[in-house]
Amino acid sequence: MSNILDEHNSILWSHQHMEFCICALILVELWDQYGVVGNLTPFTNDFPHADIYKMLTPDLLHQIIKGVFKDHLVTWIGKYLKITHGEAEANQILDDIDWRIAAVLLYPNLWHFPEGQ
Repeated sequence: MSNILDEHNSILWSHQHMEFCICALILVELWDQYGVVGNLTPFTNDFPHADIYKMLTPDLLHQIIKGVFKDHLVTWIGKYLKITHGEAEANQILDDIDWRIAAVLLYPNLWHFPEGQ
């Protein structure tokens, strides 16, 4: 499934937009591009005051952390290490960082993602 909703040019979803996508795309495209199962109708589909797209808001803190930390900082550090230490040693340093993060002990209210997800 693509990350089409994370792109800078993504549009806001609405009930009308989803209906258009379901009519315009074949089921495989709908799933591959948007992660939507087009042949299932949500139980809230005909509720007049329950537009799921208006109820869900983007997680801005997650987007900021992902954009600054993952997309920018981790990439920048990887490039810096390769320039400073060479490819092989930079990979060893990055592997060591990954190992240290994976070795963090469980702590109440601390989410642990051993697979990195």
